[in-house]
Amino acid sequence: MKYQQLLKEIKIKKFSSVYLFTGEEQYIADMMIQNIIRAAIPEGMEQLNVMTFSDKDTDISEIVGICRQLPMMSSYRVVVVRESVGLLRSSAKEGLSLFLNYIEKPENKTILIIQEKKPDKRKKIYKQIMKNSVLVNFEKLTFVEIENWIAMRLKRAGKTIGTHALRQAIERSRYIHSDHVNVEMMDNWTAQLIDYAKEKSSVSSGDVEAVIPKAIDDNIFEMINAAVAGNTGQALKMLDLFYHQGESPFGVFGLLSSQIRTMTEVEMLSEKRISPSQIASQVKRPLFIVKKMSARSRQIGLNQLIKLMMTLADLDLSMKTGKIDPELATSLLIIKLSNKKR
Repeated sequence: MKYQQLLKEIKIKKFSSVYLFTGEEQYIADMMIQNIIRAAIPEGMEQLNVMTFSDKDTDISEIVGICRQLPMMSSYRVVVVRESVGLLRSSAKEGLSLFLNYIEKPENKTILIIQEKKPDKRKKIYKQIMKNSVLVNFEKLTFVEIENWIAMRLKRAGKTIGTHALRQAIERSRYIHSDHVNVEMMDNWTAQLIDYAKEKSSVSSGDVEAVIPKAIDDNIFEMINAAVAGNTGQALKMLDLFYHQGESPFGVFGLLSSQIRTMTEVEMLSEKRISPSQIASQVKRPLFIVKKMSARSRQIGLNQLIKLMMTLADLDLSMKTGKIDPELATSLLIIKLSNKKR
């Protein structure tokens, strides 16, 4: 189940006795926990009927004991077991046996929520929970979902945002492409956009540029553009700037490689007459980014891109075996880009 379906069930007060909340977006999971508490527990009765376990030394028998208790002046009791407890990783046989017995016959007045980003699916406790609970996977949002998330957040603050500015915000944030960027960070940036826009009713591209730092991917693409346009000196200056900003040669080389690989894939699919929207779906990039890449990859040409891929493989091996300095390898790659036919 995705969180959107869970939200619908919460609104009609349809609760499961046991939930397993998995996935990277535990920020959204925490929001859903609060929604469950608001829907299930009368206002003012939270202290009596909500229990959260987060200590790694928590005794499993204590969790079960609390789950067995009847709610006080409420239809439900909510028990939350955070990932830090390590419930699904516990090796305490007696405690686990007690917990598994509870899972088989849970109290219908208790809503037990277990949080675990990446549970070990091989463990007995996971398999047992899956038989007797509702799994809610809080995975990263799709491009359309994060668009809707930001737009709704702005709407609640009485502001709008144009399509270009919205896509710009998502691309600069690198939410889609980076495992380190989550919805909580996106929410914080959205709050900053609201504050920065002040009395304006609409958030502009200028506001986005002022609030959300430019992603290194954008700068990498600009460096590729400069190299392909024949501005080798400018491209190499941009490369030096990356190093001054603390980026490692290996990191820059990796990002360059990723961009060139994607451009090659885009060009190969384009030559097969596949539509830009289908290409965007296959390479997992927004449509407007694919269109930019397509224009640049067409300028380089598929044959030259394939040769670049071979160069990438050779330089990567030479770096890993210590035959060439990483900074030199990255500079050579820029020069190779500049020498391609335009």
